[in-house]
Amino acid sequence: MRLKKNISTSGPAVKILLMAFFLLFQSEILPAQETGGRYIDEALQMKLADQFFNEGDLEGAIREYKRFLFFFPHSVKADEALVKIAESYFNGRRWEEAIVICDDLIKKFPSSSLKSKAFLVKGEAMAGKKQYPQARVFLQKAQEISPGTPTADEAQLQIARTFLQEEKWKEAAHEFRKIDKKSKLYPKGEYFAQGLDLIQELPQKSPVTAGVLSAVLPGAGQVYTERYGEAVIAFLLNGAFIWGMVASFADENYVVGGILTFFELGWYSANIVNAVNSARKYNRNKKLDYLDRLEKESNFTLGYSPQGKTPVLVFNYAF
Repeated sequence: MRLKKNISTSGPAVKILLMAFFLLFQSEILPAQETGGRYIDEALQMKLADQFFNEGDLEGAIREYKRFLFFFPHSVKADEALVKIAESYFNGRRWEEAIVICDDLIKKFPSSSLKSKAFLVKGEAMAGKKQYPQARVFLQKAQEISPGTPTADEAQLQIARTFLQEEKWKEAAHEFRKIDKKSKLYPKGEYFAQGLDLIQELPQKSPVTAGVLSAVLPGAGQVYTERYGEAVIAFLLNGAFIWGMVASFADENYVVGGILTFFELGWYSANIVNAVNSARKYNRNKKLDYLDRLEKESNFTLGYSPQGKTPVLVFNYAF
């Protein structure tokens, strides 16, 4: 004789199984929970982090985006949170940390639409470290991944800027002209390119001439480079030592004369070196001032643009 045993769905064993099932999968049903019973909503957490980011609170943004990734590591916006962290580090001039986050995004989300943005930020961070050739490698990758997009246009602009930082004016102008004519960055790039075509016409001072003038007459080289205060100091200081030398030797005070001669040789040499450096500083400052003016004017340009057969007035302000 066989004994049949009925299994009731209301028995204690079934209740235990159902409870275990519920506990196992409740993390997929409910929002993330912090200690103390507070629940974190995914959308609100991202909104909070975005608010810190938009207000320029970089540390707050980094903290909240990291909190988002901790509680929602599998969110569809995880790659967006990473790229915002990288941008926050970049805006805070924390180049290395920005690069690490970009690499993390590229590795974890190889198919992400934000991968090109990660390459862009990484390239900009490399440029921030003054590693310009390496920066161009990653900026070009950003272009290759997303051709014809605003990210690609921004990458092209940054490539041009790396040559600008290296004072390679012709290369920079060439790269500025590569910006797509349909891009909102095109007027800025074209304005920069035209300005760089004229940079060699800036007034310059010859370091050799400055050095020779100061060798003939202390302070003359500084006058030539328009550093009049330094010219007065160089002239008076060297004049005083030379006068003391002549007076000492005339009085047959050779020890004092020798000491003054020793110090005067130092001041005289320093006067020549200062004149040479002044010429170089003059040239560099002229170029920096010119580039700064180009930067400001390229953000606010007014001109004509042909649209079909009728020219129209174009007002452009590039952010």
